[in-house]
Amino acid sequence: MSNQFADMTLSAGVSSTSKASQVLPHWQLESIYPSLESEAWAQANRDLEGLIATFISYCDTLDKAEETDSEIVDTFNTGFQQWLEIRMLVGKMMGYLSLTLSTDAFDEPAQAEKSRLGTQLSKLSIYQKTFVRWLGGRDLEQLSQQSPLARDHRYVLAQLAIGAEHMMDDPAEALESALEPTAASAWVSLYREIISKQTVVASIDGEPREYALSELKNFASDPGKDVRKRAYEAEMELFSNHDITIAACLNSIKGHVNTLTSRRGWRAEDSDNNSALAEALFTSSISKKSLDAMQHACQAAFPMFRRYLKAKAKLLGKDTLDWYDINAPISQNLPQYTWPAAQDFIVTHFASYSGSLAAFAQKAFDKQWIDVPPRKGKVSGAFCAPVMSEQASRILLNFGGNLDDLFTLAHELGHGYHNDCMYRFERTTAQASSPMTLAETASIFCETIVVNALLAAADQQGDDQAKLAILEQDLLGATQLVVDIHSRFLFEHAVFNKRHDRELSVNELKEAMLEAQTQTYGDALTPATYHPYMWAQKGHYYSTGRSFYNFPYTFGYLFGLGLYQRYQQNPDKFKQNYDELLSRTGMADAPTLAAEFGIDIEAPAFWEASLAVATERIVQFEALVEAR
Repeated sequence: MSNQFADMTLSAGVSSTSKASQVLPHWQLESIYPSLESEAWAQANRDLEGLIATFISYCDTLDKAEETDSEIVDTFNTGFQQWLEIRMLVGKMMGYLSLTLSTDAFDEPAQAEKSRLGTQLSKLSIYQKTFVRWLGGRDLEQLSQQSPLARDHRYVLAQLAIGAEHMMDDPAEALESALEPTAASAWVSLYREIISKQTVVASIDGEPREYALSELKNFASDPGKDVRKRAYEAEMELFSNHDITIAACLNSIKGHVNTLTSRRGWRAEDSDNNSALAEALFTSSISKKSLDAMQHACQAAFPMFRRYLKAKAKLLGKDTLDWYDINAPISQNLPQYTWPAAQDFIVTHFASYSGSLAAFAQKAFDKQWIDVPPRKGKVSGAFCAPVMSEQASRILLNFGGNLDDLFTLAHELGHGYHNDCMYRFERTTAQASSPMTLAETASIFCETIVVNALLAAADQQGDDQAKLAILEQDLLGATQLVVDIHSRFLFEHAVFNKRHDRELSVNELKEAMLEAQTQTYGDALTPATYHPYMWAQKGHYYSTGRSFYNFPYTFGYLFGLGLYQRYQQNPDKFKQNYDELLSRTGMADAPTLAAEFGIDIEAPAFWEASLAVATERIVQFEALVEAR
């Protein structure tokens, strides 16, 4: 057995240092700012005040600007450059605060600073809207011919111009900006406070103690059925203790978004007048036709994914899975990874694609860009955040050492590599703003590298037990991205539609969630154990600036699989274009970028071909289950 695969075997995978005793690293943020008490932070505030004052003065003169061609170019160059500088500094400051709070929700000074800065930025947004409205009235084609800065940001400017068409009048936009910190954003903050700070006392794997949500989620893959069930029940209790407040947050946020998107005139064909969906399609840079083609292909594949879930139930000695069995390990002796073993594994397999990808991963480890252990006050899940000011990233994990954590690490490092491509190709903050549909491209690609390498090694060694474990983990993720994500889409679509008329009660929200899960999971799970509080668990619902934070994940997953197929067909040609493609995901829409690799995202055939990769793995999984 090869050294690369040794950590994957079912009888090995943990180094001599036990997982329980290893010290998992926290990320370092000092290279961004030493602290909130530092002179660097104070200087940043002074710089921001100066930039904002200059930009406000500039915006106050826009209605007096001359309309000659040369004056328009000068006016644009001045304002757009100021806007880019503000974006860079705000990204650094707000990023630092958000990163700080994501690992310590109890940091009151950081909370206070974020609130203060948010208020300052809400005032700035009034003038940003003034600039966008002015920009929307210009001839962008002519401006691009005369200004290199405009030419380099042609796509960004076109998007801003469309945004200008969907603005209310000046007084209404000014009022919305002024109210934002104490309106919907306040509900967002309240939800995040609850979800990161609240705990529940439970006896899960020993004596009773307090558990945060991020800790409870780690029990979802525990080998003990009773442990998983108790963790699931504790999660239900935690949410039921706060469901009225969380429902108030959701109702307020969705009502706020409905009001604004409707008043701003967002409409989408065949979208049931769902203005939030229309705006989401625009920000995702895809058409309703693309979304429909993808979702219809997914719905046609649901029966195959249900077959996977039923095959897994058989492995666990059950007719159907309970909700808390979805992440259950299929063997008592599955691989576990120490943090050093996980790092070595990722670097080795990334190197099979390219040295630059492996070098990036090693840099992320060496420079302490990753926060690894779960703990009280830390948000659940995982993410990667760009730190453009220092051409870096920060990655948050809740690492428990299982195979899913290994896949998650590869996924988030893929996001970091995407950021790195932006930096290497010297994209500006505006050019580096990728839509979510394309933001998952590198992460899914990196995950696929790991999955395919593991499967190939298992086949080579004739290790069916290892192959079954790999397929299980891969299909578990695919089921979340195809089946569960669609349930979240159905739920959010229903809530937005109903919220036009009135608020929804806790019970109505639970019923809507259960109905969405029934339509997607069907009889593959025990209905009595569906997750009625998934709307409370998923922070993606609680955003004023990003609605339908779900279907782009499915898009990214299937688009990433499709790209990997193109890579396998012609590796050398693919590598020549891939990094530049990643660097331009904020510089063209999804159909344009996809077309460069021969992909038509409005055609069902592309989505069906990507899904065929997953469904073929389901067939292999079923065969291995039957052979046991």
